[in-house]
Amino acid sequence: MLFRRFFPKKGELLEQGTNYSFEGRFVDTLSFNHFTKDDFMKLQQIHQLLSPYQEEIVELFYEALKGISPKAAQTVTKKNIADYLRTFFTMERQREYVDESLRFFHRLRKESVNIGKLIVAFNQFNFFVLTTLLARVALSPKRCISLMAVLQRAINIEQQLLVEVYTEAMLEQIADGTAALMEQNTEIMFVKDLLRSLDEQNGNIQMVTAATEEINSSVFEVANAATVIAEKTTMAVEQAEQGQKMIAEAFHEIIETDQTFANMVRQFEHLQHHLTAIEKVMQLVNGIADQTNLLALNASIEAARAGEYGKGFSIVAEEIRKLADHTVQSLDEIRKNIGELRGISDNVSSAIHSTSTVIRQAVNQAEEALPILQTITQAMGDIQDSTNTNAAVAQEQAAAVDEISNRMAEIASLTEHVKQLGERTGKTIHELSQAIDRFRLQTVEGNGVKLSSKALLSLAKADHLLWKWRIYNMLIGIEHVRPDAVASHRHCRLGKWYFDEETQKWLKGIAAFDRLDMPHQAVHAAAKKAAEAYERGDIRQAESHLRELETASAEVVGYINGLIEKIERDRTFMNA
Repeated sequence: MLFRRFFPKKGELLEQGTNYSFEGRFVDTLSFNHFTKDDFMKLQQIHQLLSPYQEEIVELFYEALKGISPKAAQTVTKKNIADYLRTFFTMERQREYVDESLRFFHRLRKESVNIGKLIVAFNQFNFFVLTTLLARVALSPKRCISLMAVLQRAINIEQQLLVEVYTEAMLEQIADGTAALMEQNTEIMFVKDLLRSLDEQNGNIQMVTAATEEINSSVFEVANAATVIAEKTTMAVEQAEQGQKMIAEAFHEIIETDQTFANMVRQFEHLQHHLTAIEKVMQLVNGIADQTNLLALNASIEAARAGEYGKGFSIVAEEIRKLADHTVQSLDEIRKNIGELRGISDNVSSAIHSTSTVIRQAVNQAEEALPILQTITQAMGDIQDSTNTNAAVAQEQAAAVDEISNRMAEIASLTEHVKQLGERTGKTIHELSQAIDRFRLQTVEGNGVKLSSKALLSLAKADHLLWKWRIYNMLIGIEHVRPDAVASHRHCRLGKWYFDEETQKWLKGIAAFDRLDMPHQAVHAAAKKAAEAYERGDIRQAESHLRELETASAEVVGYINGLIEKIERDRTFMNA
């Protein structure tokens, strides 16, 4: 009943406002909890009243933390907790205070301390402080109620900051996760090249199929020709073998002819000898005729001298002379015939000798030609075997080419099917990216929580990856991007954050921040030019601008990652 008349009214509990004025959203937090500068002075009074119990309060907080997460208690020391409590009670509620508190809360979050149990620990801390405060100033009810209300507002602010830290961390993880998903999605930009390659491959396959069909026809003609050649070669081999036999027989006949001509030569030589002997006999007979004629002449002379007595002897002598004359005439005739016979014999002998020489040369050439003919016949046999083998191989090749032609037709069909699957995959991935984008916008932006710089940067990174993804899908015909839909780099999420006065004061002078604007502007310019080129039907130029966009986007993402790392370092820094 003593404290009943000091109870606050409902309107007082719902009252808002603060007399703090500085830039930043923490002013809204102070205003929502109706925390003023006078409240801070009272909080310092509470700190003085609780000074004898500081070690006990630190021990209580540490044991509560140890109960929640023994691992976190090994990293977050009692000194860290004492520093945080000193900040809580003694530091003016300005931006510096927020930075110190948030570092402590981020440290707890990084150690994966459960938020629900951590709030319980704060409530236990609040209860201990309230009961201790009540014990110290119970005799002054009005002051006690006032101090308890200030303490509760300060604890509410801490819990709100704590929840915001964890919520922001969760949103940052979601934003970073969706950005990573979007980055993975953009890694699948090879689908465009895949589809284009499949188109080219399909065209090449059609050309190869047509060429294969022509080759197939040619190979069949070659196979048929090879078969015909094999057959002709077989006939040629048979004829060559018959020719070899005939030539061998002719060769033997030539040899026999050579022997016959040799006998004829010898016979003509004998004939020449006989003619010579006859000529000698004729010379002898001619001499005898001459002597006989001379004797007849002498007999006639002697008969004339004898007169009547010599008439008979004169007749005999005349007859002997006539006989001798006739013999001479006959010898002349015989000599003439013998001369003609010798001329003919000489001509025949010369012809026989020439023919014999020719036959001998022919025999020698035949002897030399016969092994060559045998080699040719053997070669013809080898050619026959090779031709038969080639004919068989040609038939096999014809069958293989026919099989290749069939396989090429199947490959062409399969390529077309793969292309259709690629198009479906591209559309599905595009739908997935849209679902991811809707999820991130609904989750991150649709919960009424003001986003941290890290979350904004993660979202901005996803935005730029998404623009690259949209232009890419425009080029493969899945999405339509109007040039006027590409906003200025000053009006997108990243641009608004970048050119915000508070952001400029905070980060200007940092290399990653200062260098971010130029590639960021290039991303928007390249996206707009790509959309314009695509509307003109200039696909090659649009692809060129997409490559420019990719290069600039990679720089933007790199600088954003650098800024996120800086923000993370600032959060986790704490004096030991």
